[in-house]
Amino acid sequence: MPESSIDDLLADCERSSASGSHLDGVGQAEAVLARAGATLLQQAQARELLALHRLRLGDYEASVQQGLLALEFLDGTGDLLRQSKVHCTLVLAYSDTGLYEPALRHVLAAVETARGSGSALAEFWALSRSSMVHEGMGESERALELGRQALGLTRTIDDPEARFVGLNNLGDTCLIQAQRQSAQGMNVEMGLKQALLLVREAVAVAHAQRHNFYESIARTNLVSILIELGEHEEAREQAGRARRLAKAHGFRSLEENNDAQLAEVARAEGDLDGATAMMNAQLLVAALDDDPALHIKLQQALFEMHKESGRFEQALGHFEKLHALILKRTTETAGIQSQMLINTLGIEQARHEAERSQLDAARLRIRADDLDHQANTDPLTRLPNRRALDRQLPPLMGRSRDTRQPICVAMIDMDHFKRVNDEHGHATGDQVLNAMATLLRAVTRDSDMAVRVGGEEFLLVFADTTLECAEQACERLLASVRGYHWGALAPDLACTVSVGLAELSPDETVADWLARADAALYQAKDSGRDQMVTAVVLSAA
Repeated sequence: MPESSIDDLLADCERSSASGSHLDGVGQAEAVLARAGATLLQQAQARELLALHRLRLGDYEASVQQGLLALEFLDGTGDLLRQSKVHCTLVLAYSDTGLYEPALRHVLAAVETARGSGSALAEFWALSRSSMVHEGMGESERALELGRQALGLTRTIDDPEARFVGLNNLGDTCLIQAQRQSAQGMNVEMGLKQALLLVREAVAVAHAQRHNFYESIARTNLVSILIELGEHEEAREQAGRARRLAKAHGFRSLEENNDAQLAEVARAEGDLDGATAMMNAQLLVAALDDDPALHIKLQQALFEMHKESGRFEQALGHFEKLHALILKRTTETAGIQSQMLINTLGIEQARHEAERSQLDAARLRIRADDLDHQANTDPLTRLPNRRALDRQLPPLMGRSRDTRQPICVAMIDMDHFKRVNDEHGHATGDQVLNAMATLLRAVTRDSDMAVRVGGEEFLLVFADTTLECAEQACERLLASVRGYHWGALAPDLACTVSVGLAELSPDETVADWLARADAALYQAKDSGRDQMVTAVVLSAA
């Protein structure tokens, strides 16, 4: 058989996620990452899916690692929807292991990116995860508020799964809050009835969609609510229905939870001996190593019931087992948390180092650009200097010849500038030169070039400009220098300039071209200054 393409593998990996075939999904995602031809985007997509598959398999460390690596690429793209999905996966991985601070950070990022993407469905999942995190942190009121917001969004979304999750999760949050309030002696009937309505609707949604797993989950939650309400007959009926559904479809963990619920119904009815016998039997046959939470729940209930019945020796035995289980789970959770935090810090440190390297490289580029700018700029007038002219003039000439467009150069010299320095001081002389630079900029375009050659001498390059147009620009310059309010710089100060203009001739060198402009400048000075002289146009050989 021909090898599957990378895109086909990613599509298969998506389908494995939807069907719950997470082991297959892991293999498909890792196959993409092993392909030499996978693009960075394809690798990010594979890591996004691998993070979710690893999460569903309970491998939280790998889930976080792959999720963070996926974000390394996705954060630099505009794919906010995919970013939100990865953040939601990381929320589950962190919150399931009790790391609520990083979970909360990713919740905020999930909500922000979901809203930025404009997807109501993505926002629903982000708000739903946010509700779960706040519930885990003991902030029931905030969890209820977020759960209601999430459920409200489902009214605008044609998505039965979102509707089910919104109903079931909000019902579960109402139940947890009621249980906490009941432990404090508060009346919780209203909260339980609200939870009952929500979860009954969730059962109906799942049943209508023939989603057996979701229906099993919802009926299991329904039993817990009915027990709290004292509706023991219906609780037993619903637990039996949920157990039969779970057994028929191989949902072993849910089936074992339903067995425990049937025992809880017997206990709630006062049949402590019957409940004890049922739970002891379950301890002998259930695969409790795969469900430590259920194991702890059974040992806790047996301890309480034996104590209540006065069987203190048996109660002590279950208490010791309960203590050992809690200690083991706490130790294992702490180890997972520690490793996840180490992995998270390692990835974040690598990201920070990469960002720092990029910043250092950017600083070096800026510094190099700054040094280059300084080397090619006159420090007084901020005009390009002679070095910049030597670098830029040959390309301008080459472009002129390639495009057969005329180009002209004007040599400009301040008249009697030594007198300005002698009579008014060098500080005033510097002000004059700065004012002259401003006047030069006023007669040039972006395609032209104004240069301070040295001292009081300047040069203008007029690109794509006929000799006639260059003469008009130079005349405007002469007039603007004459009319400038030089007296604002020093009393009785007046300045003029002389200009020598030359158009580039075919096959003329830079040196010859500038020499003709310079000769025209000296002719202007010899003729009385404050004027322009145009060099004779050379004909082609």
